[in-house]
Amino acid sequence: MTLDARSASALFDPARLKLARQLQGISRAELARRAELSAAAVSQFESGATRPRPGTLAQLALALGVPAAFLASTGRATVLPEVTESFFRSLRRTTQRDRERAAAHAGLLAELVARVEQRVVLPEVDLPEDLELDVNDDLEAAEFAAEQLRKIWGIPDGPLEHVIRLLERHGIVVARLPLLTRDVDAFSWAAGVRPLVLLGTHKGVYERSRLDAAHELAHVLLHAADPQPAEPRLERQAQRFGGALLLPADALRDDWPNRRLDWSELLMLRQRWGVSMNAILYRAKELELMTPVAYENAMKYLSRKGWRVKEPGVARPPEEPALLGEALALLESSGVSLDVLAAEAHLQSGEELREMLQLQNRPRLQVQI
Repeated sequence: MTLDARSASALFDPARLKLARQLQGISRAELARRAELSAAAVSQFESGATRPRPGTLAQLALALGVPAAFLASTGRATVLPEVTESFFRSLRRTTQRDRERAAAHAGLLAELVARVEQRVVLPEVDLPEDLELDVNDDLEAAEFAAEQLRKIWGIPDGPLEHVIRLLERHGIVVARLPLLTRDVDAFSWAAGVRPLVLLGTHKGVYERSRLDAAHELAHVLLHAADPQPAEPRLERQAQRFGGALLLPADALRDDWPNRRLDWSELLMLRQRWGVSMNAILYRAKELELMTPVAYENAMKYLSRKGWRVKEPGVARPPEEPALLGEALALLESSGVSLDVLAAEAHLQSGEELREMLQLQNRPRLQVQI
């Protein structure tokens, strides 16, 4: 049932107001200007010091582009991930507002997943607990963690067929968000009941997307116990883990030519392993299959050819998440639409959620009895 402004005012949840504001990517001052209120009033509403009257709540909802019900409690604690619990690649390039907006979307996704799990059995979260690293561990520890994960999860030797499906099979929810900026192309949040990995849509590069997913998996597995967003040493660990997971050291050593680098062979490696030529060269350097000078010369050649921007060869579409879309499609076939779930959680309309999360529909899951 949709709540009117009077009912929503009586059930007002300060965290929902903050969530709605961060989803818009605006400051308290900007919200105050749009809603024709004082900045002090908005701060008091968000802190829970005061509760908006029905008319004021309607103004806030209109300014935020959400139904009045969005600002009301759902009877569950509002999930609002802290930026300090999420992994963003570079705090130097990303604004606080962009990070807050991305984290707010993770909270929205977590709320939707929680509603889905009341009715659908999702894969159990199956993450090894003994692979955690700290900031002082060296890169070889990250390499070893990737090797161990392949063994623990029973990943066959050879290329990973689908990185995102691998994450989803082990209980991680993955979604693509078209709103992510060029400086926030992927991030992860593992402080909730179920880890979330969020990938952008603006780059559309198959190999880059796979490496992004593997990189965020590293943070979920290795760093969730002590998140330190954008800590350079943790980022290097995640980069090493991602490369080792997608292209194991022994496999690259076996495939690496003994003679002078042949670009056609490098292109074949790219197609076989689903890893960019740029990343393969970097991996070869860190495994000492190339000298630093040879690597630098190879990168200069890539730049001259324009291949650092767009590599040659067949361009494949990026991998797409399926788990959440499958669950929603199954619920839809059982008479529970996305609009119903959105109404329960006081979220936007089902259509807006579907568009925002780039959801795919392939029912294969099992309804919870």
